[in-house]
Amino acid sequence: MTETSSRGTKAGSRGARPAGGSPRILGVDLARAVALVGMMAVHILPLRVALAGDGFAPSWAASLFSGRASALFVLLAGVGLALLTGGASGPAPGKLGALRRNVLIRAGLIALIGFGVGMLDTNVAVILVHYGLLFLAALPFLNMRRRKLAWWAAGWLLLSPLLYYVLRPWVEGAMDPFRLGNSPGFADLGTPLVFLADVLLTGYYPLLVWFGFLLAGLFVGRLALSRPPVALGLLVAGSAMAVGSKLASEWLLDRPGALKALRSATELNANGLEVALATGQRLDGSMGTPWFLAVSAPHSGAPLDVLHVTGCALAVLGAAQLLCMAFSALLGGVGQMLLWPLTGAGAATLTIYAGHLVALDLFSDVSAPLPRNLLFIIYVVAALLLGLLLKFIGRRGPLEALVHSVSTTLSRAK
Repeated sequence: MTETSSRGTKAGSRGARPAGGSPRILGVDLARAVALVGMMAVHILPLRVALAGDGFAPSWAASLFSGRASALFVLLAGVGLALLTGGASGPAPGKLGALRRNVLIRAGLIALIGFGVGMLDTNVAVILVHYGLLFLAALPFLNMRRRKLAWWAAGWLLLSPLLYYVLRPWVEGAMDPFRLGNSPGFADLGTPLVFLADVLLTGYYPLLVWFGFLLAGLFVGRLALSRPPVALGLLVAGSAMAVGSKLASEWLLDRPGALKALRSATELNANGLEVALATGQRLDGSMGTPWFLAVSAPHSGAPLDVLHVTGCALAVLGAAQLLCMAFSALLGGVGQMLLWPLTGAGAATLTIYAGHLVALDLFSDVSAPLPRNLLFIIYVVAALLLGLLLKFIGRRGPLEALVHSVSTTLSRAK
């Protein structure tokens, strides 16, 4: 969500220069817009809908975006950090210290904003505090070479879900009933052990697992994203990973006794488990059986879930970059202008994300009678109009401008 740019991009994939910045990689901003719309969808729309007869079915918002949108956000955060710290070439000699101070300050500011919006009455699991902490964890990796980053990212994505499967039940047993809600607030700092347990393991975005998405993004951001073969490679590899992990999960859960064990562990009936596996909701207790390792449910933290959402994020980024290249190649500047609402919103995701949470709280009484689909359309249109306006006037979003100004000024201070 933080403002980033890239030097040395080719004309087909770079956008207008924001105030005082380098040309932006439009595909990254377009992918951020997809993540933003997805997050709005799961915040505003129901994740399950009642069937005409009996039972429930996952909503289209859950089927498309649940788990995938937030993982895409974090992976793009890693891409943004890579671009902020030199892109494919990495940090320039002598600049690493200032860059780390810059990221450290950004992390603090984003977490501070997250604590603030986490106090709103929105029933949304706010990701910003976790986002800031992920930035802190990334500091030792900012000068790491591409190949070493690839190994770290692959290892973290493959091994952290197994460690999560072992540690989370133990920590939950030790901490119960002391748990945080969906979103950390300032008051939670008064119980530091509970806060750390929540953000690392027991919360909605366990950093033990989610740090793998950021490392994957940091590696991707060290690639030459402006080259079409690289974007195509991300699309193909990500699609293969996403489809392959989902098919593997379906095959494993079709083994004798798998679904029965999960129904017993979660105390759900057949329909309830089917919906839970699609939405990620009501899966409490699923870690009580080793068949948890076979699921790919959103926000489960299971190995195949982690691989699936990582693949989806890579595929979306690759497709977004190819689309921006195609628009630029075929239509030139007009093609870039046609994408302004999306790329403008994607360049101001911190402002729009925080703003839509404030709006959900302030206008809850007014919006309550509105159909959820209509409310979602209103928020998306408002986000796109703001993106178009920011592109037209050549400005950052207000929160992006604040974070950029403070972090740049303080990181250069001696």
